[in-house]
This record gives sequence, C-alpha cells and structure tokens, in this order.
Amino acid sequence: MQVNTNEAVKRLRELGARKILLQLPDGLKPDVFRYFTEFSREFSVIVSSDPFYGACDIGNQEVYGKVDAIVQLGHSVIPNIEYPLPVIFVEYRSEARVEIDPHVFDVLARSGYNRIGLLASIQYMDHMEMVRQVLAASGYQVQVGRQDSRMAYPGQILGCNFSAAHSISAWADCYVVVSTGKFHGIGAQLASDKPVYILDLNFRRLVPMKDETDMFLRRRYARISRATGAHKFCVVVDTKVGQYRMKLASHIVKQVTEMGHEAVLVTANDARPSDYENMRCDAVIFTGCPRVPIDEEDRFPMPVLTPPEFQSLFGSHAGGRYVMDEIVAVDRL
Repeated sequence: MQVNTNEAVKRLRELGARKILLQLPDGLKPDVFRYFTEFSREFSVIVSSDPFYGACDIGNQEVYGKVDAIVQLGHSVIPNIEYPLPVIFVEYRSEARVEIDPHVFDVLARSGYNRIGLLASIQYMDHMEMVRQVLAASGYQVQVGRQDSRMAYPGQILGCNFSAAHSISAWADCYVVVSTGKFHGIGAQLASDKPVYILDLNFRRLVPMKDETDMFLRRRYARISRATGAHKFCVVVDTKVGQYRMKLASHIVKQVTEMGHEAVLVTANDARPSDYENMRCDAVIFTGCPRVPIDEEDRFPMPVLTPPEFQSLFGSHAGGRYVMDEIVAVDRL
C-alpha cells in the first residue's frame, strides 16, 4: 500500500511551509521511514505515532499548533470542517485491477431487488464506477447516493456518516457497499431499513449484512442495558476538530439533571477508561466518534453510550429502533 506524495509536496511549497506534522494510518506506518525521507528532503517533519480516526482528527493541538501544515495520508477531506491550519489530504485509492463476475449479483435478482443504491469507502471510490457498469449491464437500475456537506464525494460513506444512503432511501430496494471488511456494511445497515450487501473486492463476493448486524445489535443492547441503573453520568466532549459537539453534550447534561441524575461535562482528546473510573461514574455518554463506544467497548468497565443510545434508554427514542450516531456537523472550537 503506497500513496503518491508529489501533489502534497507541491501544495506545501505553495504554502511556504517549513515544518509539517505527518499523520499515517496504521496500514501505512510500516512505510513511515520512506515517507519521512521523502518529505524531509524539503521540510522539517514530525511524525505522529498516535492512532487517528480520519479527516476529523488532526491530532493534539499541542503538536499541530507548532507546525505550519499537516499532511494526512489515506483519507479525504471533510469539507464542512474549519481546520485551524492548512491540512493536505493524500487519499489512498486501491489501484488493484478487479474483475467482477456479474453472477455475483444474482442473489439480488432472486430476492426481487432491482433498484440498487451504490456506496463505497474512500479506498474503493475508483472501483465504484466499474461496479455500476456491471450492475447496469445485468439489467439493474443503479443510483450513486448524494453526499451531504461533510462528505467529499457522491456515494462515499464514513463510519459516522451515511448521508449518501439516506439520499436515495425512498428509491432503493437495497444497497451495495463497495469495500472490504464489515465495518462500513454494518454501519450502513444500522443507518437504513433496506437490505445492505458488502461487495468484498478481496474475495469477489457479495455478503449480506443482516446477520452480522443482528449480532452487533444483540451485543450493543446487552451493553446499553447495563446503564439503566446508572445515576452518575460523564458526558464527554471530544476536542478533536472534527468531532467537537459541545452543544449536543451540554443539552444531554441538562437532560440528565432534569431526570434527577447527576452529570458532569468532560472534555477529552483521548478516551481513557481510567479517567472515568477515577471519577466514579456509572456510565459515559460519548459525543465524539461513535467508533469509541462501539469498537472499544471492551476497554471500559462501565457502559459507554452514543447520544442516540442514551436517548433509546432515557429520552425521545426510548423503546424505538436502534439509531446510528451520525455526525453531520460539528461546533467550532
């Protein structure tokens, strides 16, 4: 996995940058010495060793406040974020040649689905047109979903934003997500009441997400139910520039206290279980990236809820359908 850094170097020259912060996702960190060497030919480079969530997360202000620009490899810009300094995104697009057997999609016809909503994660945006052509040639009607202001491309989905799916929900019979793995497929299924399939380009197969999503929901509901007896809540605001939702957190604090419970408003750049243990809180409501409470739930001794999960227990969504926490916009830092 490699990305072309030529355009990033050109942009840094135009900015007159001297010192940069370089962010690499885990998949690119084995090549960190090569990227460091490339950029160090012209710039003073600091490499962030911290994990990050994508374009919403440009690192700790103590670090990025001391550089002229940030170069983030592997992700696309989130257009509606006001970044505090120039951030250059070097997207990673899979260049592997993939040929899809049209019979892979026969399960859609057998299920009576003809109108297909097409979605993709950023790495496979270039493959989405190929998939659209294969589907159309097989007689399906196909639409690529329209993105909202948080997304860079039509059809693109993030773990916290499925606006492209919502835009065609009234039209589509089902969705096909061009990606690998299960994360984006489960998220799309949670965000929609239509069937979702992952087109796994590694194995050239179409995988329904219903059973995986049902297992996910059983696990989440078991975790969420532990918060029913909670009295002390930590409501956490993530200070990452693309996850900062202070207004939402403040509203939840008010809601918790009106219910007769106790709440504290907490800021954090990294969700550390020990912090909330020391505060003796019974449950955490995390308003940053929904992947923290979902993917990292086993790290925490207490239940960690997304805002919609909190509402499903105590508020306006109580007893209703599971609602995915989607970030449409954030507050200014």
